[in-house]
Amino acid sequence: MIDKRNSDNSELLKAYFEPLIREMVDEKVNERLAQIRLKTEPERPILIEEAAKMLGYSVSHIYTLCKQNKIPFVKKGRWLHFYVSKLNEWLEEDRVV
Repeated sequence: MIDKRNSDNSELLKAYFEPLIREMVDEKVNERLAQIRLKTEPERPILIEEAAKMLGYSVSHIYTLCKQNKIPFVKKGRWLHFYVSKLNEWLEEDRVV
């Protein structure tokens, strides 16, 4: 009788937890795959609004930095493009330990 109850309980636990565990594992696997894709795909440029938001500066200040050639950017036609990796390198240049 006890073995039957234990068996029923384990089946109930399995039925309850298995989908939850599967969902958590799938979520982690998908996160990791997204990270791998980001590392292998070419970096996409961002526009000035995204760069300003990332750096915590106003858009007009970013324009000023570009005009003074103090920040890494690419000008394509009338558009300014920025690469996150280059902006991060630029931030690290003046790091005080």
